Amino acid sequence: MEEIQSKALEAETSNGSLNAKKLMKELIAKIGVFIPQKGAVLEGEVSSISLSSVLIDLGPFGTGAVYPSEFYDDPQKQKALEPGQIVKVVLLELENEEGLRELSLKRAQMRSAWQEVKEMHEKGEVFNVTISNLNKGGLIAQILGLQAFMPLSQLAEEHYPKVENGNVQEIMRILQGYRNKDFRVRIIDVDEFQSKLIISEKAALETETKEKARKYEVGELVEGRVSELTDFGVFVKLNEGGEALVPKSEMEMTEGQEVKDVLKPDEIVKGKIIEVSPDKIVLSLKIS
Repeated sequence: MEEIQSKALEAETSNGSLNAKKLMKELIAKIGVFIPQKGAVLEGEVSSISLSSVLIDLGPFGTGAVYPSEFYDDPQKQKALEPGQIVKVVLLELENEEGLRELSLKRAQMRSAWQEVKEMHEKGEVFNVTISNLNKGGLIAQILGLQAFMPLSQLAEEHYPKVENGNVQEIMRILQGYRNKDFRVRIIDVDEFQSKLIISEKAALETETKEKARKYEVGELVEGRVSELTDFGVFVKLNEGGEALVPKSEMEMTEGQEVKDVLKPDEIVKGKIIEVSPDKIVLSLKIS
């Protein structure tokens, strides 16, 4: 590279800058040196930080600059940089008016974030998010600096706003109460090109329920709290995690009795597991 620059300098001295650039291109093409294209992700070392720019040493690709406009929305990002720090950047311009490669930290971070959320989606990871905003359609959170949306239909039953006649003002009042609250979610849709990132509390609950179900065995005695009454039985929140169904046929009932006559919400019950599958746990209260 030094030899190329030396020959280019000689050409510039004798024939002008246009010939120098032409010679530079010819020499680079001849020895097969890789020249990054606009949009390429590069790695470099922070060499200096000032109010006017952050200079990045790109090694054989020269020196690049990240300008203050990159940090308008989050000045702390610039303050967090230190000389000697290795960073990833996206190449915006091969050479600007100052003779530097113009770079973007933000775009590199965004690309890295999109790649990471794609991997989280593929793995089916369940994690916490903090609700930062909302609209009448659902809740908004931030994941690695990306905006994620959780539609109302993806809220777990305990958080779903049950409002008569779908009164929008009442729905918004309930959703306001979720601001700054943590939710367990899973990514269900991600599309970088459309800037779409959809999360679901319901899907996270299903995933965790399946994981918890794996630790139970048929014949095991468990204890839990009645969480819901139905015409066909009751659901029980197990003390060790997960939820089990107790069918009417597995309850101690006399003829003519209904489920509501036998058990009440929040009542503590003990039972024996009679079925375990990835989708459900079935419990019997007939253990005496």
